[in-house]
Amino acid sequence: MAGLDLSPGLLRMARERLLADPALRGLVGGRVREVVGAREEWPFLRVDPPEVGPYEAQGWRGCTCRLTVHAFLRGARGLGPVQELLAAVAAALDEADLALPRGELLWLSHERSLVLPEPLGPGSWHGVARFGAVVAETT
Repeated sequence: MAGLDLSPGLLRMARERLLADPALRGLVGGRVREVVGAREEWPFLRVDPPEVGPYEAQGWRGCTCRLTVHAFLRGARGLGPVQELLAAVAAALDEADLALPRGELLWLSHERSLVLPEPLGPGSWHGVARFGAVVAETT
């Protein structure tokens, strides 16, 4: 039996969680996007479509997902502000209990984060937070 792609609901609910998180609202306002224009106001978050693989277990069928959240920040001479932003992203999503429109979120966990200098020059940063998840339905 093939897996079942339930990632669209995970993406939508993860983005909603990020938008509703008070700590993130203080850091990026409502700038949590799936698509970003060239004139986006910084700082902001971009949530990529998940990487999806099949998931099957006794009584379950669904998908594994790798969810990636990018954090973009300007005007910081050190790593502290982008690390704070990534920590807030991890706190908002790690082990989150998200009600999905279809299926059940079996787990969602923060796997790793990294920080890269953004090529726009000193003080511009690009943070990446990666999460693993399993979304499935009972069979």
